[in-house]
Amino acid sequence: MFRYLQKLVADGLKAQAGNVAVTFAIAAVPLLGFVGAAVDYSKANAVKAGLQTSLDSALLAAVNEPSATQVSRANSFFAGNYGLKVRETATSSFTQGADGSISGTATANVPSSFLRVFGITTIPATATGTAIAGVSAKSDVCILLINPLRTQALLVNSGAAISAPTCEVHVLSTQNPAAMFNATLGVKRICVKGSTVVKNGGVTPPVETTCDTISDPFAGKLPVVSSTTCSFSNQVYNPGVVTLNPGVYCGSTNFNGSGTLTLNPGLYVIKSGAMIFNSGWTVTGTDVTFYLVDQNATLTFNGNVSAKLSAPTSGTYANILMYEPTGLSNSNLPINGTSGSSFTGLMYLPSRDVTINSVSNMTTNSVSMVFSTLILNATNWSLKAGALVPQISTGVATVGRLSK
Repeated sequence: MFRYLQKLVADGLKAQAGNVAVTFAIAAVPLLGFVGAAVDYSKANAVKAGLQTSLDSALLAAVNEPSATQVSRANSFFAGNYGLKVRETATSSFTQGADGSISGTATANVPSSFLRVFGITTIPATATGTAIAGVSAKSDVCILLINPLRTQALLVNSGAAISAPTCEVHVLSTQNPAAMFNATLGVKRICVKGSTVVKNGGVTPPVETTCDTISDPFAGKLPVVSSTTCSFSNQVYNPGVVTLNPGVYCGSTNFNGSGTLTLNPGLYVIKSGAMIFNSGWTVTGTDVTFYLVDQNATLTFNGNVSAKLSAPTSGTYANILMYEPTGLSNSNLPINGTSGSSFTGLMYLPSRDVTINSVSNMTTNSVSMVFSTLILNATNWSLKAGALVPQISTGVATVGRLSK
């Protein structure tokens, strides 16, 4: 193409007959303008690609941050990342959504070269995108222990067994030791933020220390429950067949003897007391979510309880099996001897120091557990990855109209 144009220009300039040279000079103007526009737009598209990559990275970095620092984090991350990719000055703007999302727009004015002869000095390029604290994408992290100040934030005692070849365990503790292992875990990866762990008898796979753990992706992102007026108070259910409906359960809710419980779909709010399942109960709940209002609110499984619980797959509480509000004081949550249980969904209890006692058999289709700390005394767990992680929408990048 360019060789052809070079020959055309040379032939036109050599022409002597009639008005060929004048005619060629007039005709060459739009041809050269077309070629110049292609070159300048190619440069603008390269800048656009850099904008989009940097914007997407900034959105993903910010969506995991607390709400108060999301925008500042996105702006600083974009500025640092974009500056490494292209030279043109760019501006960024980020806004937060009510659903915990963060959206951004980045623009740059790309200086033109060939088009300057037509008075066109810059070509604007724009990129947009949105990151959402997702509710459906899967991650490899099945167990996340977020307390950075606890020694032995993960304690694996003899007799604990986990079969989870697709799952990772992340421990955010930086104390000495951050974790202690007295048994081997059959997981994909163990990532500990601290530098010191105790390993008695070896650990497979090997524990990674000073590891780049994920941060809590759910802090401040889960649905707010505004109404906690008691629907039921201090209920006692004796052996038999029981069906419960969603509502606010205050005080103690006891299931004595043995029986069969069916939980109808919906939100179960536990307030100022425990919902206690004693030996012999079979509990089934599909499309259910448990919300623990305060540090005294617990779900307690005692003895030989079989529980098959799964979170909703759509709606406000999609993929959330049990969770609590932020800011609760630390409290203990023991789970004693469940058998043949199956949980599906997010278990977000960041203030709870969870202890698994006796023999606990659990199989999950898709689960994420976020606790403060975890002690495994005697377990037989089979887990599959199903963590909820931030997702980013496909960014839209455009080259704007010519700017004179």
